[in-house]
Amino acid sequence: MRAIHKGPRAERGDLAGKILAAARASFAMHGFAGTSLRRVAREAGVDQALVHYYFTDKSTLLEACLQPPPGFLEEVEAVAGEPLERRGAAMVRLLVASWDDPTRGSILHAAIQTAAHEPRARERLRAILAERIVGAVAAELGEEATVRAVLCATQMVGLAIVRSVWRLEPLASLPNEAVVRLIAPTIQHYLAGDLGAPLDERGATAPLGPT
Repeated sequence: MRAIHKGPRAERGDLAGKILAAARASFAMHGFAGTSLRRVAREAGVDQALVHYYFTDKSTLLEACLQPPPGFLEEVEAVAGEPLERRGAAMVRLLVASWDDPTRGSILHAAIQTAAHEPRARERLRAILAERIVGAVAAELGEEATVRAVLCATQMVGLAIVRSVWRLEPLASLPNEAVVRLIAPTIQHYLAGDLGAPLDERGATAPLGPT
């Protein structure tokens, strides 16, 4: 078997980054079954043995591709601690800025695209959303905290898909601050507004809002 030379630390990071970028694109376009380590190696311009060296197998590579961008979850947690009256706007501002960032946006975009047709990717993203993002938002709220946090997630995920994945106009071309102005009031309502009748862990005990 041919020896694998890792090279300098910076070079190792560059090689792993190239492999991950190629793998994200392949998983997003071809799914798990349609992606091979050989295809990833070819698209990354590296020897296939290097893919095995850094990521062992295809499942490990998929898991690495589904990791959130570095620092993203920590920033979500920080935004969830903003004063309540400013929290809705801060959450939307972080979302649109993250998707507009070339590095973060490409990682988020590939993860969403992969989860659309790959059950194991969808389950992994669901766990991250529930444990880290919804959990962080709910931790800073009072009554009906989890319901409020999940309602925020419906709006935020929908915004990301429609604006940054499907690129539906005119939303796709609106300036970030215009998006914040339009979407933040809905998020703010979910965070602190009146949701109607009380909820229990099984759902609404009475209809929410007017019938």
